[in-house]
Amino acid sequence: MATQILLVEDDPAVRHLIVQFLTRDGATVHEAETLEQARGILRDRSDISLAILDFFLGCDNAVDLRADLAGLPILIISGGSAATDLETTQAIADISGAVAFLQKPFRKNDLLAAVASALA
Repeated sequence: MATQILLVEDDPAVRHLIVQFLTRDGATVHEAETLEQARGILRDRSDISLAILDFFLGCDNAVDLRADLAGLPILIISGGSAATDLETTQAIADISGAVAFLQKPFRKNDLLAAVASALA
């Protein structure tokens, strides 16, 4: 069975590219443009293995998703300031216990390595 990944990203171009990278690697990606869509996917699917969250959508609102994300590894992706993003990423580590960070822009291999690491 393919790895089931929830992708929460509001930029359609970035979302499309990530979906291409991950599906070519054999994963099934469930796309959400908003936190409400993400919450619905998490409610409907018990087989999600990893959540990939855009920093501004996911990190800033991670407390709102706390119950939905409990125990789920999280990969935060961001194009913002690495120092600020890493500090905030650390602050939400208690939500799932497994939070990784990947700075945008990234290459396909960087994304696949970060996903593999988050799932390990």
